[in-house]
Amino acid sequence: MKRRITLLLVTTLAVAALAGCGAKQTTDTTVTEGEDTAVAEGEDHLARIKAAGKITIATEGVWAPFTYHDPESDKLVGFDVEIAEAIAEKLGVEADFKEVAFDGGLTGVSTGTFDMMANGVDVTEDRKGTYDFTDPYAYDHAVVVTLASNNSITSFEDLQGLTTANSAGSTYEAMGIEYGATVSNVDTLGETMTLVLNGTVDATINANTSAQDYFNTTGTTDLKVAAIDPEVTQYAVPLAKGSDNDSLRAAINKAIAELREEGRLSEISIKYFGADITKG
Repeated sequence: MKRRITLLLVTTLAVAALAGCGAKQTTDTTVTEGEDTAVAEGEDHLARIKAAGKITIATEGVWAPFTYHDPESDKLVGFDVEIAEAIAEKLGVEADFKEVAFDGGLTGVSTGTFDMMANGVDVTEDRKGTYDFTDPYAYDHAVVVTLASNNSITSFEDLQGLTTANSAGSTYEAMGIEYGATVSNVDTLGETMTLVLNGTVDATINANTSAQDYFNTTGTTDLKVAAIDPEVTQYAVPLAKGSDNDSLRAAINKAIAELREEGRLSEISIKYFGADITKG
């Protein structure tokens, strides 16, 4: 077990002399045995990440094609997984993924349990009050998915008084509530589609990219996109609010800009969606 040794350097005469000279006093240094770097008070989040050599990234791992497990290898893969890995590479650290429920991931970012989240998190005015977002790296639209045989739902407004299924804490859950639906919370995209298919709920609201991927992957013709939200969804990285993350946000923005310029964002998007969703 590592022992943390705190050396408190307090020398009255030295402090007095420094104070007289107007010099800045440093009286507390923390050193961890077995580590090459000392973590001094005053370092911001980016400095701490670089000292640790890794960035912890919250993700669901159950929302294809953004973040999921390859059926054959069981490896964590997806659009957001590769984007986050590319960002970590630009920062010069390892990407350390932590798989959690969507709402748990967001909460963990705000409390400092996770450094960031990569899970198709869209920027909303409500979330801006809790998180500082990076520049967007992808764009999408929210859609309503129903049974192909359902002709009564043709708009979001038609969800009034009906039932939908979505992940807890997601924008899609909030949209369902906003349009007057009763929302059932489930963990995965597959579960939401199953609930629509078996008639447990009337519809689900989700990302158009995810819905289309589900249709293509499963080959189902029993579901359809019944309505598309014309407003563009912006996907970005949420960070805990505050100046502690100013340099981290700037570094991630720089990484996103470089990845876009290099064409890597487009390549990753085409790999998972068959189209480039990284341009607004």
